Amino acid sequence: MNELEKFLREDYEKWGDREYLHEMKDGKYESITFAEFIERVNWLGTYFVSNGYKGKNIGIYSPNSIDWMIADVAIMNYVGLSVGLAKDWKGDNLQYAIGKCDIALLLYGKTQEEYVNAVREQFPEVEFVCIEDEFDNMLEKGKACCKELFALEPADEDAPAKIVFTSGSTSFPKAVPLSIKNIYSSYEALYRRIPLNENDVCYLFLPLNHTYGSIFNFLYSLVFGYRVYLTGDIKNMVQEMMLVKPTVFCAVPFVCVRFFEASEAMKVPLKALIGGELKYLFIGGSCLPLNVRKAFIAEGINPMNAYALSETSSGFAIDYPDVTDMDSAGTLLEYVDAKVVDPDSDGIGELAIKGPNVFRGYYADPEATAGVFDKDGYFLTGDLGSIRDNKVYIKGRKDSMLVLSNGENVSSRRITEKIKSADPRIASVKVFVREGSLVCDIYVADKAYIEDDWQAVIDRVNEGLSKFEKIRKYSVGDVGSLLKG
Repeated sequence: MNELEKFLREDYEKWGDREYLHEMKDGKYESITFAEFIERVNWLGTYFVSNGYKGKNIGIYSPNSIDWMIADVAIMNYVGLSVGLAKDWKGDNLQYAIGKCDIALLLYGKTQEEYVNAVREQFPEVEFVCIEDEFDNMLEKGKACCKELFALEPADEDAPAKIVFTSGSTSFPKAVPLSIKNIYSSYEALYRRIPLNENDVCYLFLPLNHTYGSIFNFLYSLVFGYRVYLTGDIKNMVQEMMLVKPTVFCAVPFVCVRFFEASEAMKVPLKALIGGELKYLFIGGSCLPLNVRKAFIAEGINPMNAYALSETSSGFAIDYPDVTDMDSAGTLLEYVDAKVVDPDSDGIGELAIKGPNVFRGYYADPEATAGVFDKDGYFLTGDLGSIRDNKVYIKGRKDSMLVLSNGENVSSRRITEKIKSADPRIASVKVFVREGSLVCDIYVADKAYIEDDWQAVIDRVNEGLSKFEKIRKYSVGDVGSLLKG
């Protein structure tokens, strides 16, 4: 019996009648209990198996929802591979994900219908099902076929069960298969840092197609029994958090900066804005600005940095609550074997890791897989950094990746090449992050070009970039000034 199946069975007996998942609908939270969730997981799994999807890959393409969570667990534990797609993917990214991952059935949200319709004809063998229109019907049909709970055969804990995608560093992120063993490898290390239990409340803001939101926020709730509230409208986060009163919140720096700014503008304590009960605040993607982190600490909330990658099932390093090191990206999880490859005189090199959390290879991509493991089996992260006293310090990326304040990774090299190739007048380009957004300096071959219409060029470049990769501001100068510098 794998650990996911074990927790589902235990939770049904132990916490069946307790409220579990909460979703905002029509201005108020609606909830289901642990028992209702587990029953629906079994019913949906039965529906898929009964309709010939055993061993198939099923995609989920929608905003966060309770239905998303039911489908994810049902597919990965009883059916095949659960493939989570980013809700804002469209066009090439959507086509790539469906084709690359051999998706047989795509469950999509009503808000994604336009994008689905645009690619539907290219995949005549794929079944497309709108969650809002058909999910309840699938549950009813599955319930009718389900003679008893837990009658389905659970997945092998070592077999791929779930595909997540690497962060949006290119138009086509890599597909990362994770097993149930990978996924549940870190909960004991997390518990050593924060003793979560059924009295805790998690406000889930991160997307469920990303590993941290999916694993540490959602799937670990089945281990510890805490309640999960899904963010309804990002514009109403303050009102929702004051209603929910979470004790656990995981976010990217951008969100915390916005709370800090609201606190300053409204003259309201930070802790009050996030519900007044918060005990544990995790930050992923990049570090908080120093003044923002100090503001949280002053109110008794010490933000805990978390560093990991999709390929490591979101497990690598997480701070302990009492760590005040402003430069550390987190403390190594106790079970991992991490090292620094080819460190320089300052101890900085490529971070590498082995452990039960590490994936075995990219989906249908042996060439990419071979390039990320060394001869001793360590996964090469591509991140440059050092490890001191079991703490991880990040200094950058080998391939010139930039990290935005929302936690997204973007390739400066890719964007630089796109801008440079957009106009023959451009001699050089520098792309960097300023105030959380992408900015570029354009250097032209002749001073006479400086006053030309460069906004049209940037607009043309942005049309081919994802929303995270778009250039927000730019400046134009003479390449001679660059050479002098």
